[in-house]
Amino acid sequence: MDHGHAKRYACRLARQLAGDFFPGPVLMPHGMLHAMEPVLAVALGPARHGSEAFAAALERTLRGRPDGPLLLALWASCAAGEIPHRDLREMVRLLPDRLREQPASRGELLGFLHPRVSVVARCLLAVAQRQGAAALAPAERLGLGIAVTSMLARLPAELAAGRIGFPAADLERAGLELAELRQGLRSPAVDAFLVQEAAWARELLDEGLDLRAHVGSRLRRGVRAVVVRSRRLLDQVEDPRRDIFRRPPRLTESQRWACAIRALIGLQRRRAAVGPAPPVEGGAAPA
Repeated sequence: MDHGHAKRYACRLARQLAGDFFPGPVLMPHGMLHAMEPVLAVALGPARHGSEAFAAALERTLRGRPDGPLLLALWASCAAGEIPHRDLREMVRLLPDRLREQPASRGELLGFLHPRVSVVARCLLAVAQRQGAAALAPAERLGLGIAVTSMLARLPAELAAGRIGFPAADLERAGLELAELRQGLRSPAVDAFLVQEAAWARELLDEGLDLRAHVGSRLRRGVRAVVVRSRRLLDQVEDPRRDIFRRPPRLTESQRWACAIRALIGLQRRRAAVGPAPPVEGGAAPA
């Protein structure tokens, strides 16, 4: 096993796990993207499983003894990007936890999501050599926007598994009963709820666009790309003609290329904020 094989393995795994949120090689500097891929692959894969064996393997990796292609690629990224070891340890400690029950409010949900999003953002910013509070705040908002968008895209699967991550207060605000949502049918109340949550995700994504001021031109393309892709998924969520319970939001290959072209052209905030976002540690970057 050599480093080239390890990089290719991490790249395939990151693309598979990130799915429609992967920014793609066309827009990002290849060296930077390849350094970020092992972090994404670990965060979205083994770090979420809570395996003691993986935690022990990570400790060996941080001491310069990586075992397997993914950890070899992570070790190279850690050395090149000077990722703080404490952040990688915290990532492996935090990410296995799941919400134990439906949160009561958005503040409670963000309180759960924020430390997990933040630690991944810190690792990726370290690779990009953009550490610091000024870049971290919008990176966290971008990560939260992606997380809420992903929750909407995975809503049918989560309901089938008997889980609901969206706050009870949001269902009540939309006039929706949980039992009605679990039926998996689009109704006026379900539509109102989906539009409401999509608007929240868009607001977080818009705040995350402020990260562009803290990264170079080619990295800005990657930021724009993930926002464009997220917006396209939210378009599908909001479309009352699409049965997302039978056809969960997905991007086709042609849609991904269209998103890449749109990201090359540029991007602005799409719509005005729908209301004040609940505060989280680190806050939102100023518009």
